[in-house]
Amino acid sequence: MHPLEIRVRKTIREHGMLSPGEHVLVAVSGGADSTALLLCLHRIAADFSLSLTVAHLNHRIRGPEGDADEDFVRRMCRDLNLPFISEIIEVKKQAAAAKHNLEELARQKRYDFLRRTARRVKAEKIAVGHNLNDQAETALFRFIRGSGIEGLSAIHPVVDGLVIRPLLACSRDSILEYLKQRGASYREDSTNKDIRHARNRIRHELVPYLENAFNPQLVQTLAREALLARETWSFIESQSMQAFQSLHSRLEDGISLSVKSLLELHPALQKQVLREALRSCMGSLHGINSIHIQSILSLCQVGRSGDQVRIPHGSIAVREFDSLLLLRRTLLSSPAFDYELDVPGQRYVAEAETTFKAMIGTAPDVKTMKAKCSTQAFLDASVLPPLLIIRSRLPGDRYGGAGHRKVKKMLISSKIPLAQRLVLPIVAVSGDVIWIPGFRPARGYEARPESKSCIQIEISRDSD
Repeated sequence: MHPLEIRVRKTIREHGMLSPGEHVLVAVSGGADSTALLLCLHRIAADFSLSLTVAHLNHRIRGPEGDADEDFVRRMCRDLNLPFISEIIEVKKQAAAAKHNLEELARQKRYDFLRRTARRVKAEKIAVGHNLNDQAETALFRFIRGSGIEGLSAIHPVVDGLVIRPLLACSRDSILEYLKQRGASYREDSTNKDIRHARNRIRHELVPYLENAFNPQLVQTLAREALLARETWSFIESQSMQAFQSLHSRLEDGISLSVKSLLELHPALQKQVLREALRSCMGSLHGINSIHIQSILSLCQVGRSGDQVRIPHGSIAVREFDSLLLLRRTLLSSPAFDYELDVPGQRYVAEAETTFKAMIGTAPDVKTMKAKCSTQAFLDASVLPPLLIIRSRLPGDRYGGAGHRKVKKMLISSKIPLAQRLVLPIVAVSGDVIWIPGFRPARGYEARPESKSCIQIEISRDSD
């Protein structure tokens, strides 16, 4: 048995990639890696009682060259007596129409095709041809670009228990030597030599330079570092998942996290718990980077209740008292409103779904006024005009006017949720906030039992 086949067998067993009798969909582009993968799996298939099907996606990015790749793979499958499935997708046109990155979209379409095909042929595994050099180049690329431990763990041997990479411990040189000894031909992708692409510059320029100037075993070293990062990441991920499960609760439109419990975690776990929460809330972490995570964490600082942070794709993070909310909706906001209320008179406030009714009467005793402040206010008519204003809260509002307590702080201290604060109607006159339902009227505006004339305001809500 060839040394490469021995190494592949070892990799398969080491990572539990295959079970006896499984059906494997082998992704073959026609390049050296995927050709070697197919030939190797074909040679060891009997040892694992495997059945193989070959899948090839023609992206139509390279025109006739791509068509020739497809013909090459089809002929190889005919020679090996293996089922062959291919599909053509005009990725370049789709990327241009949707203004997506061509390479990223091609990768996405490839895996979509492979997963669909695996379901169709009832294959338990999908084998792809990433090798040791791919592992090293990916780790280096992500380090240069900026990546956390998850990114530095690079290419995983097994993904979702479905995608397997049997060649991941095999160097590119050993793969080429294997093909040479087998007398096997393969296709060269001309775009792999285009150094306008960052990955190709890393492969053809940076890696050789670092090997010559610093470390002849660079590929092996980077692959080993990726393995260490993957082990570390696996531990952090398992710990953070446990923490996430214990400190979150689900909302109708998102996730709520306990700020106190989150801050008790190690900083590394805090960040990962947030990532798990965002993934759970948004469905993916696409567009999320360390800046977003740090901004959301800053909401956990003292005095940030009521503050918000925008998250990509129209979601938001909100600090609400002892909780951190991650919500699948746009930035919390509400259109400003401003209504006139005649005395006597009545006004419906649609934004708050509340009706205000003003009447002239006499003031009750203090105990009664205090008991009814949630739905009624008794105001001193002698200091008020015959026309009151019902409006939304404005920045800088103070309860009773200049020199008095800020309305925002008052509402936060009373633990009124932000969503309610945004549509909370207030009664004002000449710029002064004189009453907010749920509170006693502002000092200087509340009627006294001996007041000769009293304006009584009463509210009723649609749900009442």
